[in-house]
Amino acid sequence: MTRRPGALIAVAVLAAAVLVSGLLFVGARLSWQRAALDTPVQRGRLIAERMGCFGCHGASGGQPIPNPGAKGGEVPGWTGGTWMMWNRDEHDLRAWIVRGRPEHREPDPGALIKMPAYGSRISTGETDDLVAYVLATSHFGTIDDEKAAAGHEAAYRLGCFGCHGPEGRGLVMNPGSFKGYVPPWDGADFAELVRDDAELRQWVENGICERLRDNPVARRVLESQAIKMPAYRGRVTDSELESIASYIAWVRTHPRTGARSSVGR
Repeated sequence: MTRRPGALIAVAVLAAAVLVSGLLFVGARLSWQRAALDTPVQRGRLIAERMGCFGCHGASGGQPIPNPGAKGGEVPGWTGGTWMMWNRDEHDLRAWIVRGRPEHREPDPGALIKMPAYGSRISTGETDDLVAYVLATSHFGTIDDEKAAAGHEAAYRLGCFGCHGPEGRGLVMNPGSFKGYVPPWDGADFAELVRDDAELRQWVENGICERLRDNPVARRVLESQAIKMPAYRGRVTDSELESIASYIAWVRTHPRTGARSSVGR
């Protein structure tokens, strides 16, 4: 049976609409990801990759390689107490990047692998971003809010930084999720997903907030994504929940910029 021209046109229009909608969503998703990547910390990560930093300091700066003859026996990593021994503040870190060492540090004559000086290879803005990334990765500095500091420790113990990135400022890709990544705590996505402390409590305790759980489309997306928010009910105390909320609020009002005028954390 031959289809009527009107029916064929309707099918063609529907197919075109589906195609256009799909293309628009893909375009929007790429735009969201570009925006999420356009922060000092994320730009700094890309610069670290481009400059070969991870070759010696290891993946994300946390797996340093051996350095025969060096005082510590290895290239300092960006995490843990060893890194803190090499840097008093972010100005020291900037000096390592730009000049290969701070002025108050004598060269390690026995070290086989020397820290390169990148001052002639990256711009001031790129240096700022790289400083911001290393500071975030190392969780460097003191948090001046006692409750927020306790929240940082609770988040560290619960493994939050594994998915939300260092200090909650990272960008971990998440196949099947609406925007394609785990939302960082310092981005616009957080405000869309968590409207208040009550919703944050729901996310932490139940792995989802009631508002999105009651939305069939949102619930389907959250259930189909590869990395799902764990439900911490029974594993986190009320006090820890309150302190984590304080820490996230602190992160959102204290961006890592790496700029010369910034004063640590």
